[in-house]
Amino acid sequence: MKESQIEFATKTKLPPCALRILQNKFILVGTYHLDKSTGKRIGSLDVYDDELKLLESCETYGAVLDLKISPFDEELVATGHSTGNIMLWKIKCQYVNDKIELQLLANFQVFEHEVLVTSLHFSPLDANLLLATATSGESTTIDVSVQQSVSKISVQGSVRDVVENYGDQFTSSHGLECWIAEFAQLSPLQDVVFTGGDDATIMAHDLRSKDCIWSNRRIHNAGVVAIKCSTPTFRSSKPTSIITGSYDDHIRSLDLRMLGDTIYPGQNTPVAHKTELDLGGGVWRFAECPEKNQESDALLVCRMYNGAAVVSQDKNSDKFSVVNYLKKGHDSMCYGGDWCSRFIATCSFYDNSLQRWNP
Repeated sequence: MKESQIEFATKTKLPPCALRILQNKFILVGTYHLDKSTGKRIGSLDVYDDELKLLESCETYGAVLDLKISPFDEELVATGHSTGNIMLWKIKCQYVNDKIELQLLANFQVFEHEVLVTSLHFSPLDANLLLATATSGESTTIDVSVQQSVSKISVQGSVRDVVENYGDQFTSSHGLECWIAEFAQLSPLQDVVFTGGDDATIMAHDLRSKDCIWSNRRIHNAGVVAIKCSTPTFRSSKPTSIITGSYDDHIRSLDLRMLGDTIYPGQNTPVAHKTELDLGGGVWRFAECPEKNQESDALLVCRMYNGAAVVSQDKNSDKFSVVNYLKKGHDSMCYGGDWCSRFIATCSFYDNSLQRWNP
């Protein structure tokens, strides 16, 4: 298989950790830098155009581990930070002169400030609901529309203004870092949230009661760091199947039909069917194919120390295959990637690499 070609490439000022494409043109990048002399983690929210020219950058007092765009409002962006907080931003873009305006709307303190927010997820069904995971093993949902008074707290030696919004935590936590979560969308799993942790465990939680309804630590051989549920445009014919990624280099498809019509509590209940493929690198994050007018089975996969790849799945056998990939120019951990109708953008951490390419 021939490697995809790089169209544009640049170096970011700080190591890039998360990436999202906005309006098929602008690339949002969250950065993460650890100052070894002070132990402080700092970051930024950067905006690039489609030729990877930096248009705007806003420094943040906590490093950015994840960022997401609201599916209900493309100008609403959330960033998750190393200081236990989530920032909500309004991003206004002008196509004529590529002018970008970044406005901080709210700064929610969701976990203790020593805890890192590891991932963020807007609900696909509720515009005000945001899901967050943390290095403490916890996961929680918060209502971003809640208006509360601003408090002052000390973070990394400075006083910061925050809105304390600890949300509604799930009753079961992971034994180690919780790296990822995902809202299920399709019946019968529409009230389920899945989480994955460094303890090699995947959990299913009831979104209404917050209780754990299923967990399994025997499927993955290392931490679970990526989860993708079926959506109206992604594997909609298999609503009880999810895809996972792990530090053990494998992408897996798990058929959860063993849960039956009603999901019941259980630990280490085997899945009904499983397929997997070794991708030669830790399967860190997924991005769905951008073709929203038709069902797809393709995912962009960030493979940590093995670049990024487009992976498809056979509709009948569920077997995975790599369609395209890019390793060149990513000489360290590929943590961030996204896909739009015009291009793919990926970033890698220690080499400060941001690249645009096409599948």
